[in-house]
Amino acid sequence: MNIDVKRISQYIYEIKENTDDIKSILEDFSPEEILNNKRILKALKFSLVEIAESISLTIQHILAKNYGIPVKGYIDTIKKAREKNIIDESIYVSLKPFFDFRNILIHRYWQIDDSLLLKNVKENLESFYQFIETIREKFIK
Repeated sequence: MNIDVKRISQYIYEIKENTDDIKSILEDFSPEEILNNKRILKALKFSLVEIAESISLTIQHILAKNYGIPVKGYIDTIKKAREKNIIDESIYVSLKPFFDFRNILIHRYWQIDDSLLLKNVKENLESFYQFIETIREKFIK
């Protein structure tokens, strides 16, 4: 089975585009402005959901095509990506909270702490770019 490079490239484009949008938000607004503006906060959250979706689709495709491995949801996807060395431990550790966040946001299991979310985004934004580079280096030649 072969990886569909065009498909993976589209997912990577979506990750980069949304990550760049988040980076702009963080550069253009103070934490207080972000937390006090519902529209900016919603834009940030929506971009994070799109990133998690695109990362998950990327990993699912690679697991299926390269390893014949099915996944059962978002958390399983990132765990199996680590197990198969698609991503390294540091990327796994920094991305996993965003997969958890995606599930919380989509299913509304409990209230999200926006301050903590913003802190995690600031601390781990580069991980999205690292994920892109990892996938490009390992699977898009």
